[in-house]
Amino acid sequence: MSKLLQGCHLNSIHRRSFAAIIAKPPRSIPVVSSLQPQFAPFKAQNVISYFFSSLHRRNLSIRAFDSSSETKSDVVSQEKSENDCRDDDGALSSTSVTEEYPSGEFEFKEMNGWMRFVVKLRMLIAFPWERVRKGSVFTMKLRGQISDQLKSRFSSGLSLPQICENFVKAAYDPRISGIYLHIEPLNCGWGKVEEIQRHILDFKKSVSWMEIANKSNGKFIMAYAPVCGEKEYYLGSACDELYAPPSAYFSLYGLTVQASFLGGVFEKIGIEPQVQRIGKYKSAGDQLTRKTMSEENCEMLTALLDNIYGNWLDKISSAKGKKREDTENFINEGVYQVEKLKEEGWITNINYDDEIISMLKEKLGQPKDKVLPMVDYRKYSKVRKWTLGLSGGKDQIAVIRASGSISRVKSPFSIPGSSITSEQFIEKIRSVRDSKKYKAVIIRIDSPGGDALASDLMWREIRLLAASKPVIASMSDVAASGGYYMAMGAGTIVAENLTLTGSIGVVTAKLNLGTLYGKIGFNKEIISRGRFAELTAAEQRPFRPDEAELFAKSAQNAYKQFRDKAALSRSMAVDKMEERAQGRVWTGKDAASRGLVDAVGGFSRAVAIAKQKANIPQDRPVTLVELSRPSPTLPEILTGIGSSLVGVDRTLKELLQDLTYSNGVQARMDGILFQKMEEASDSNPIFTLVKDYLSSL
Repeated sequence: MSKLLQGCHLNSIHRRSFAAIIAKPPRSIPVVSSLQPQFAPFKAQNVISYFFSSLHRRNLSIRAFDSSSETKSDVVSQEKSENDCRDDDGALSSTSVTEEYPSGEFEFKEMNGWMRFVVKLRMLIAFPWERVRKGSVFTMKLRGQISDQLKSRFSSGLSLPQICENFVKAAYDPRISGIYLHIEPLNCGWGKVEEIQRHILDFKKSVSWMEIANKSNGKFIMAYAPVCGEKEYYLGSACDELYAPPSAYFSLYGLTVQASFLGGVFEKIGIEPQVQRIGKYKSAGDQLTRKTMSEENCEMLTALLDNIYGNWLDKISSAKGKKREDTENFINEGVYQVEKLKEEGWITNINYDDEIISMLKEKLGQPKDKVLPMVDYRKYSKVRKWTLGLSGGKDQIAVIRASGSISRVKSPFSIPGSSITSEQFIEKIRSVRDSKKYKAVIIRIDSPGGDALASDLMWREIRLLAASKPVIASMSDVAASGGYYMAMGAGTIVAENLTLTGSIGVVTAKLNLGTLYGKIGFNKEIISRGRFAELTAAEQRPFRPDEAELFAKSAQNAYKQFRDKAALSRSMAVDKMEERAQGRVWTGKDAASRGLVDAVGGFSRAVAIAKQKANIPQDRPVTLVELSRPSPTLPEILTGIGSSLVGVDRTLKELLQDLTYSNGVQARMDGILFQKMEEASDSNPIFTLVKDYLSSL
């Protein structure tokens, strides 16, 4: 079972340099959506004052777009004006300007009589594929990869925005009596898991107007977990009831972190990586050059693991009503017997799926010989919010989703919805900036980084947009290195508690293949003009001293620009930003306490903050306009299952795009694996390709 915290490939080998680039974001197709019901808007009565000392308003001066030397002078002048109100840690103290952000917490409100009539009428005239029998159970299988992008109707797999929307629709849909989840091994990060858990808890708050009249206890949500690890149990424990079959595989043994190193392999086959990494925590280069983990990398990974494991213990203990020490002792016992899980109250009962269906029939008063009315994820996703009276208001907020590795140009091997191309992203940003219909913008980021130049170009455009209208960056599983570069251009940054972010650093490399060429009898000769013409072209020899110096200076310059712009964007002294940079990865919670993030929360909180910044009352519905919905590919249209054949073609695409357009300095966070390597589809594509080949034999 894979526990991949985020999907970042091991850096690829290229004859000119080393990089990992993915191209082409999905084509913009505006789709109107909103998670706020017209009759029951989200409230902001419980507005909380964020106590992190770094939360404050930032000046989005046009001077931020000047050259690096001018940017640095801006930072210095800004330091002088804020010097008196900084604490010892470099962030603005709580006695200075402090921003209060709404929580965006979901609050269910009963429909009034008129709205009940309208919803009933809309259900009568709804399209056939939107019709759901009264008393139906909404079923959803949570397993495998979960994309942060919207999916086309022909796409396979799960979409986080659609999952969250379905939870909200089910809460208000009078035809839905409850939810039945099948939870199996998940291949996503903890940020998405937290977002889904939040919506499970929100659904539990909902009580339909029919149930209020009958004075019942509200709708139910049950889970069935035949294969269960830490992430799966994190979601299952949030439900009202959790069931497992007698033969279920439970592996609640704790979390591990892994780091792989190729230094010894390269040494044996005759490859010499010549890496320039800026930042002592920037461990991407370590994978190529080292044989063991560095002290700095060990320190960083240990802190991340402690944060994630501690959060897991706290949330599970709270959900099950147990002490943290009891939960930790249970994990350390290595319990795998389902019977003991039931005896100690970790699951509700031991039942097969058909037995749970019979229980649901009895719960809903259905005859045993009748089929239980159910609606699955795919069909329920076609039900429009308008049908349920959840349409948005006149005020529009644009949503731009950016997922995957960052590159400047489109790769011919790109996978739709799995990459960020700066050219296409900038087009979206400029179209929103030129439009007067959008009151604010939310940029949803799920990226480990990529090309440093592409990241910088997008940062500039986001800053220009933020100078004209409110821009909120909402982080998913990961927004690190180049992903954080993008986010820091926004006026406000919102991250999940366990989002991986930061990693302010750069890495670039050339592989010296001279020894390998000699072993295999290959020779390469170059005729050049210009002192540094062979800087990246001559992979058959190591750098000359002057070439190595130039290579190092180039990487150092890229890092300084990144760090200085981060300091400017976050209104922080450069030396204090240097302490938080150095390529270190932080969880969202730790990043907030260090001034790298403004607020901790999910997408709904980003929407609430966008409304606040745009002077839209919190109780007024808004319309979210999605600008990043992907177009279906031909294989998806023909087969309905995408373009995968035993995973090999997807892996080949990932491998080829990593070897394409891979020139230049990279602002990228290396892959971090939590738990096991099995089924880690976002790990090194070379390893995955080998695995797919062997499994197909």
